[in-house]
Amino acid sequence: MPIVCAIDFSTWSTSAALAAASLSARTNEPLFLAHVLEPHVERMDAAAFERVQSMLRERLNTERDQLKGLTAAAIETVVLTGEAAVAIRAFAVEKKASAIVVGSAGHGASALVKLGGTSERLATGTDIPVLVVREPDSMTAWAQGKGLRVILGFDDSEASMSALRWVEALRRLAPVDVVLARVYYQDEAHRQYGLSKRFSYTDADPRVESLIERDLKAQVPTLEGSGEVLYRAKLAVGRVADHLLELAEAERCQVVVVGTHGRQGLARMWSVSAAALHLSRMSVAVVPPDGKPARIAQPRLKRVLVTTDFSSLGNAAVPWAYVMAEANAEVYLAHVTLTTGLAGELVEQYLPSTDLIPHAPARVELEVAARLRALTPAHAAEKGIITRTEVLRGPGAAKAITDAAERIAADVIVISSHGRTGLSRAVFGSVAEEVLKTSRKPVFVVRS
Repeated sequence: MPIVCAIDFSTWSTSAALAAASLSARTNEPLFLAHVLEPHVERMDAAAFERVQSMLRERLNTERDQLKGLTAAAIETVVLTGEAAVAIRAFAVEKKASAIVVGSAGHGASALVKLGGTSERLATGTDIPVLVVREPDSMTAWAQGKGLRVILGFDDSEASMSALRWVEALRRLAPVDVVLARVYYQDEAHRQYGLSKRFSYTDADPRVESLIERDLKAQVPTLEGSGEVLYRAKLAVGRVADHLLELAEAERCQVVVVGTHGRQGLARMWSVSAAALHLSRMSVAVVPPDGKPARIAQPRLKRVLVTTDFSSLGNAAVPWAYVMAEANAEVYLAHVTLTTGLAGELVEQYLPSTDLIPHAPARVELEVAARLRALTPAHAAEKGIITRTEVLRGPGAAKAITDAAERIAADVIVISSHGRTGLSRAVFGSVAEEVLKTSRKPVFVVRS
């Protein structure tokens, strides 16, 4: 699986060739140096066209000779014709290349992403990772066994998982320090974790960043190969790529790695990879989905969330949670106290009528917590299970449950279902069904 490097004889393509040779040296993969003749050149007569091709081959051979000291792998040269990005991509696909390397100066911090740069067009819609080189020294040093520091913009997409595997492949060859970064919006994060709605759009919330970094560590606890792994959350106000690059510079990274969804046309205006290519002062690797199975960690039930409404069926879900939980795990016993509609009924249920209403919420929570803890089965202590209680509040039970699962990083939600159908289901709804629809966590439903 060779490496293809696009050459246009500029200073930037020379940098790309040095980086490509360094990559070839580490992977021991052959290297193709490719130059593309624009379509109008084909209108020359045959003799002139041959002279131009001969001259370009000589210049490519000169470039090849200058690189021979950097890699022991074979280096070949080729002159292609057509539109540059299309021709290079087609050639790389034909040769089943492992990567395409190209140089670029970037385009500065303009308000709109340019839709015409060759490096950007090359990285858009490609099925092969594209490394856009801004400076070759870091790759050359890495090829010599010195460390490389990269930042990986990570989310739950298939492209991000592919980018993660691409970085792991580098780490197996030589040390690579990785900053695993998630750029988030404040309102979305507060909704996900069910935190208070009072927040600043421009100031980072330490609670949110702690939760995001915790989840990153749980999702990617280790990476293959050598090098340090750091986990970072970064608040976004505006375009995600701007904040990813800001974090990259703060962490002194040399390469930005992003997955790409292959957006075309105007959709690229909202593409993180396109904006990173356009704005970054450091090298950028754009990795498309590789079609490999998702990275799935071995399931562990170390933190189980079980909910009950204190009905006989609701309470029946509790023993299931303790049976499912591993030894020395944590089981969270939860009950939802609705903040609208039934507030008066809840006060009457848990408190004597002589109690003052202003003190009701705290007293209600104490009563509910005591009732929850009374449901702990006797065998819990034998397994070393720690029981915690959660009195959840919210206008809707399902939302309160899924928010709590995110906040405590539950491995599974255990919930009972009354199995309502017809009119009963239409009137009362189904909390279990809504949790199944909206939860990002596995859900175990105990049927009536």
